[in-house]
Amino acid sequence: MTVAPAELFDPAFVRSLEALRIVARNVPAGGRHAEQRSRARGAGQEFTDMRPYVPGDDFRTVDWSVFQRLDKVFVRLFLQDEDLPVYFLLDQSASMARGPGPHAPGVPDRSTVARRALAALAYVSLHQMDRISVHPFAGEPLRGMPPTSGKNSFQRLLAYLAALPASGTTSLVDALRTFASRRMRRGLCIVLSDGFDPRGAAAVADAIRLLPHRTLMVRPVHRGEDRPVHLLGEVRAVDCEDGESLELSIDPALLDRHQAAYREFTDTLVDALRARGGGHLEVFTDEPVVPQVAKLFQHGVMQA
Repeated sequence: MTVAPAELFDPAFVRSLEALRIVARNVPAGGRHAEQRSRARGAGQEFTDMRPYVPGDDFRTVDWSVFQRLDKVFVRLFLQDEDLPVYFLLDQSASMARGPGPHAPGVPDRSTVARRALAALAYVSLHQMDRISVHPFAGEPLRGMPPTSGKNSFQRLLAYLAALPASGTTSLVDALRTFASRRMRRGLCIVLSDGFDPRGAAAVADAIRLLPHRTLMVRPVHRGEDRPVHLLGEVRAVDCEDGESLELSIDPALLDRHQAAYREFTDTLVDALRARGGGHLEVFTDEPVVPQVAKLFQHGVMQA
């Protein structure tokens, strides 16, 4: 569902993010000058090595004290500060547009919470001059937001997120596989999704393992969805994406089985992410987003 930009982000929300930074462990060479410390050597500020001068080198990097001692010309090398590519994969399928139900009035749907979390993390990236891009998907890829950087891009991002509809079937596995196959500079991939796919958690985990990027999954979760006690009794469950229905008689024993399956589903995703050095964050839809996203940051810094 579309929302007004002010519903995604208010001034207090913005102020709460100003002290947070994403610091990359390793930034691949080939980016633009920004605030991340790259493995490339260039005209940064931290000295790292020396090498003999070759024609075309900047004379400002010549170490004249070495020249005076050895009568040889060497240039000083510095760690290059570059941008971190941050790729947001945003699930906009119909399951993301579902709220928790009439038992929890006023609680937003998963899509709204996912877009708020995306906006929070994008705010941090844009304010340190990293380059972000948004790749929404449902049953098929949706119109994305091309790579952008700089603080001035933030309002444009909010307008873009507010206008995104959530509908259609889920194809998380296909979205991950397609993105993994694209030749892109390695960076941080943030997947915002409930993690559901008709092929199951194992197929999602296999697709996660294909991603060449460091990966973080942010999962919007409705309170109690692992054990929906409000559904006790005779119910008709309807799949919000394909319309299929199932008559169920829900008792505590069935809830126990559902809770065990839900825990296994979550553990499968978490194990796949951790095996790739990535992370997983559940964001509850009935709590403010910023304090939950802030858990990713230790002393104001998230290691990417």
